[in-house]
Amino acid sequence: MVEQLNFEIFGDSKEQKPVVIAHGLFGSGRNWRSVAKKISDLGRKVIVVDMRNHGSSFWHKSHCYEDLAVDLLDIVIAFGGSADIIGHSMGGKAAMLLALIYPQCVNKIVVVDIAPVKYFHDQSDYISAMENVNLSLVNNRNDLDRQLAVTIDDLTLRAFFSQSVKFSQGNEKKWLLNLSSIKRNLPYIMNFPKLNAKALCQSLFIRGSLSHYVSDEYLSSIEKYFPNYQVATIEGAGHWIHAEKLSEFNHEVIGFLLD
Repeated sequence: MVEQLNFEIFGDSKEQKPVVIAHGLFGSGRNWRSVAKKISDLGRKVIVVDMRNHGSSFWHKSHCYEDLAVDLLDIVIAFGGSADIIGHSMGGKAAMLLALIYPQCVNKIVVVDIAPVKYFHDQSDYISAMENVNLSLVNNRNDLDRQLAVTIDDLTLRAFFSQSVKFSQGNEKKWLLNLSSIKRNLPYIMNFPKLNAKALCQSLFIRGSLSHYVSDEYLSSIEKYFPNYQVATIEGAGHWIHAEKLSEFNHEVIGFLLD
């Protein structure tokens, strides 16, 4: 039995292709609700997913982009077989691979602050920080923040990671991240498959001026795979553009999707 990603629907329009949103590493669909609501208010159906090993979606030992692309493919097929795709970071790589392998399923693609290249920065320290949290001593998010602060200085990052702990009745807490699988698969997550393919769909790559993820040196790699691409740079934004500069981000995305 094929497991399907958990998803949330915004809007009920059947007149246009739906929009599917895929979040980044350590995130969840809930991080994208504001964007989804804005797009749905303009008459589009939006499906926001939790990627595998994240949020309320299934946990799996595999976390390579070939599998993540198929996960998205299953959602697209369930909602008509073709969609506009928005993907951030890890979700952006999965969306790119979907467009490259199953081009008939992608109408337009928005890739947020990521390129189809291998990255060399390490995420394992963040995973270790989360693994080292003693959830039995956590009664609220302030307790969680204090434990994460032992090794993570950045308040914004701690708040982001804290959103992936679920508090249930009876003082039960659990991570909504399959940390062991993510850690084991980091070499795949940081890489990007080498393909002899091009996606001819209209493609928008949005980058933050304060982020290093889509530097000018990566534009040739983007053009190699997505010849019909354009780049929008949002000033004053880092990697989490949709959270840091929501209005500017929505302006770029909506202008592109509705064009």
